[in-house]
Amino acid sequence: MGKLSNFTGRVNSHYFKNEGLKLTKYEKNIYSQCGQDGVLENLLPKVTDINQLITFEVGGWDGVTLSNTCNFLRNFKAKSIFIEANREKFKSLLENHKTELAEGRAFAFNEFLTPKGYSSPSNFLKRSGLTHIDFLSIDVDGMDYFIFRDLDVSPKVVLIEFNPTFHPDVEFIQPENYKYNWGSSSSAIIKLAKEKGYELVHFFDTDLLFVRRDLISKSNLNVINQNAVFNKAFGYFGFGYDGTMFTIGNGNKNGPYFPWEDGVDFVSTKIQIFPSFLRFFISKKNYLEYLKWTIRQIYLKNYKNVYLRLKSLFKNKN
Repeated sequence: MGKLSNFTGRVNSHYFKNEGLKLTKYEKNIYSQCGQDGVLENLLPKVTDINQLITFEVGGWDGVTLSNTCNFLRNFKAKSIFIEANREKFKSLLENHKTELAEGRAFAFNEFLTPKGYSSPSNFLKRSGLTHIDFLSIDVDGMDYFIFRDLDVSPKVVLIEFNPTFHPDVEFIQPENYKYNWGSSSSAIIKLAKEKGYELVHFFDTDLLFVRRDLISKSNLNVINQNAVFNKAFGYFGFGYDGTMFTIGNGNKNGPYFPWEDGVDFVSTKIQIFPSFLRFFISKKNYLEYLKWTIRQIYLKNYKNVYLRLKSLFKNKN
């Protein structure tokens, strides 16, 4: 029998981001993190007047670091609204954009976005003296899905964060509670976007880029299928017949890796449900193996399975 570490397990992807995505070649960072600035510079002039641009960033942070709107505020003279609930980061935002705030081109609010009322998107527009949003960026590390769901405005372009560790086949939505920082899967957000009248035109490592459906054909944009959203952070798992669990991914050790923390790279067999002495394949079906099986069921708290198995054995014996 070969060593467990010598098994073959790897992810075969039939889709790679640099194939089939026309906007990939425009990716570049000025203030953004994953190429958003360059793609938006190419995309936004196709759907709106870049010289009269209005942007809205939820999760504005300090207004500069990894910002998806700072480039347009500073280099394209856009008008920009920033929503940032963290008080310390909000102070930094005010300092970083004091010139634009003084000029009346930047508007900053230290509040949480709400579906209705004083802190709703439409009311922030009124409070800023603006009438619409050309580009909306949502990056709050958790509640992004619900902020998008509850929008009472219809931006032309929406960039929203998703959790890239979930495969597109998985429709995962975190609890509707700011205490959770889990994020939601790409497929869940894409489904919501379609219901709201948007189509996916590009994606980045952790962001999905949508354009309002009525602008797609006018702007000659390609729509991307949700199954095309690929990320190396995807993880898969399976089980050997003996109960060994295999976790397969694109990490350096052929297992999944934790993308938020550098250096956390799992060996494929490191995570197990059973301790080694409970990983076995029943072949002879003798009393010793049934005893081991019973211990495994008790370990899993499957007492009903033990009862039914013992009942069957005694019945056959009689």
